Amino acid sequence: MADVEHHVALEPEMVFRLGSMTKPFTAAAIMLLADEGKLDVTDDITRFLPDYPTQGKTITIENLLTHTSGIKNDTDIPSFVDNVTADLSVQQLIDFFKDEPLGFDPGSRYAYSNSGYVLLGAIIERISGLSYASFMAQHIFEPLGMTHTAYEGHERGIAKRVEGYNRDRKAMPLSMTQPYAAGALVSTVDDLARWNAAIAAGKLLRPETWRQVFTPYTLKNGKTTSYAYGWLIGEVKGRQTVEHGGAIPGFSSYLIRLPQEKIFVSVLTNNDRFNILSLLAAKFKGNDPGVLAARLAAKTLER
Repeated sequence: MADVEHHVALEPEMVFRLGSMTKPFTAAAIMLLADEGKLDVTDDITRFLPDYPTQGKTITIENLLTHTSGIKNDTDIPSFVDNVTADLSVQQLIDFFKDEPLGFDPGSRYAYSNSGYVLLGAIIERISGLSYASFMAQHIFEPLGMTHTAYEGHERGIAKRVEGYNRDRKAMPLSMTQPYAAGALVSTVDDLARWNAAIAAGKLLRPETWRQVFTPYTLKNGKTTSYAYGWLIGEVKGRQTVEHGGAIPGFSSYLIRLPQEKIFVSVLTNNDRFNILSLLAAKFKGNDPGVLAARLAAKTLER
């Protein structure tokens, strides 16, 4: 149901919050700027954010993209939950975590950090002179015909929205200024299919840049992580998987691609207690990926 109280059924064209499925889009925006020669992923972030306290370390844009910066994840800071309904500026978002001690030497470990993607959004704004919402619309969503995808609150037209739930109750309120470039996008299943088609066709970025986007990061000790530029990279039965999930109050989501088999599945739900990741893992284990979409759809309908 799109709205339980008013008995409104879900429809494919309805818009859902993506949560952290925002990150692949933010990473693509960064790489657009790289293709234009406006940044290099090896750049120290202080080239664009000169006031950011790196605590004597070199933190690169690539470290932000791959969650290897050591910067504290903002949602792990206990006081994060105290003021989630407040509308904050980008600088206020950064001020919240910038003085936290680094968890490790940049490039030495992987640790998921929304904060890194907040900084990437700030870098996009600094270089382009546009707001994050405007840059994403003008350079990604509009060129790809993704008419119902936007930074929430900056939609470009009338869209059918759905209510978000926690089990059988409406989810807690959240200012969407806070997830920002780490998790504030909204979209539809059809727009996500357009996104997948654009990637498969090699649109937006140069071929070598797309290869870079999907190449897992290698730590300083030579070990490879499972995260690339905004995507988790895995393997099932010798087949590469490219995926990302999202969880935000009232919503959970997952997107998975099997590039070699040309299989794409996106699932959007308006309940943050629906564990899509576990469902996908259960369907993948022991199953031929060729039947994943049909079985996943059937399982979703059962819920």
